[in-house]
Amino acid sequence: MRIGKKYIIFPLLIVTILSGCGKSKEAVSNKYLDSINVALSDEPTSKNAEHTYQVSLTNPKNELVNVDSVEIILTMKNMNHKAEGKLKKTSKGVYKGKIKLPMDGSWSKTIVLNKGEHSRKVNGTFIK
Repeated sequence: MRIGKKYIIFPLLIVTILSGCGKSKEAVSNKYLDSINVALSDEPTSKNAEHTYQVSLTNPKNELVNVDSVEIILTMKNMNHKAEGKLKKTSKGVYKGKIKLPMDGSWSKTIVLNKGEHSRKVNGTFIK
């Protein structure tokens, strides 16, 4: 029995189209974002497990600089916990926000800087 080319090509074409659907392009960094120094301060609030995080962004000349948005992602790998949130700009180069953690302990912190279509993740951020 002989199978025609159209019976082989059509299913391959459908599989190729479907495999590309729904995938979003991951944002990449740029020179501006790569040049930014990130400092993170963490202050527990009076409420249980709530922390106030402040991020300060400076350029190589130690001048405060802005980005479009700043996010924080906190993970506790041993317990499979995750908390995240957007920080609000309070002044030039300074972003602040409160995050409620599921429990006290050692949390890995990742800061995400967004500017236009570019994004930079900063792991192991220096904490004051």
